[in-house]
Amino acid sequence: MKTIIFDMDGTLLSTEAMYMQSLIQTFKDRGIEKSYEEVYKVFGLPSLDSLIKLEAPEPEKMQLEWQNHYPDFWYEVKVFPGINKMLSGLKVNDFTLGIVTSNTKEEFMENTSQFDFPKYFEDFVFAGETPKMKPAADPILKSLNDLQAVPQSSMYIGDSIHDMQAAHNAGIKFGMAAWGVRDRKVFDNQADYIFEEPQELYDFVINDK
Repeated sequence: MKTIIFDMDGTLLSTEAMYMQSLIQTFKDRGIEKSYEEVYKVFGLPSLDSLIKLEAPEPEKMQLEWQNHYPDFWYEVKVFPGINKMLSGLKVNDFTLGIVTSNTKEEFMENTSQFDFPKYFEDFVFAGETPKMKPAADPILKSLNDLQAVPQSSMYIGDSIHDMQAAHNAGIKFGMAAWGVRDRKVFDNQADYIFEEPQELYDFVINDK
């Protein structure tokens, strides 16, 4: 592998609780009760798509309301253990790194401002920059093109079935970031690789180089 493209939420950053709790609160503000399990089903999708899938009233307005609640639960966001060491090691060993995320650029900047992730990556693809987002191939294909990467030596790392579908639709291998996955059964054994922790991913690509 020479090119590794990462998802952000649930892969590099533990953001699940922040997004889900703020979404629950957004529904509650409108008198609608949603359980954590209900809203978790849309985790990993772009925010507007998530609301539409959940049949939210006025999804465009609720998207803004949801985003306004992020800071209320910011204390929930953490970098997964071992991520910075892994990214630093990959960078030093001349791997080409990119990010494909369902966040808008504004969401990404807010969510990552204290973690200094941009120094590791050469390309970023955000929500709204391609005709379709994950699980369609478009954002990964854009990243491959931006990075001038060869699909056969590229891999996408993510934590959701939408990530896996996007990778396979783009014709590249998918590595499951198992450290951010709650339920592996939904992948139906279709992940090309499963990495239990960031160090395992690092060791794999170093040996495969």
